[in-house]
Amino acid sequence: MPNFVIEHSGSLTNQIDADTIMDKVFAGAKNSGHFPPEAIKIRVEPRPEFRLHDTSKDFLHVSAHILSGRTDEQKSEISNSVLNELKALVLTSVFVSVEIVDIHRASFVDHTF
Repeated sequence: MPNFVIEHSGSLTNQIDADTIMDKVFAGAKNSGHFPPEAIKIRVEPRPEFRLHDTSKDFLHVSAHILSGRTDEQKSEISNSVLNELKALVLTSVFVSVEIVDIHRASFVDHTF
């Protein structure tokens, strides 16, 4: 557990491939020190249709879904660690953001088959 969901404008793949983005998000999640590497799950959801205030920009948004209970400081450490990895990418005209989403601990279930 955590689940990192990467949404991005479909046209962003003209600048960078999804594997590179996932590698950076994984590195940021791992380097935050809050998760064992084997627990980190990442998926990419390209958005072919989107609208921003500036039509010449792409976007890349990471939602980190984590079990509730961490402090604001810990959440900030996670989001900043991911953002710092993404800042190292060579991108042009891209709006980049990271958010932490609390998962209700009592209702979360998962299973490996």
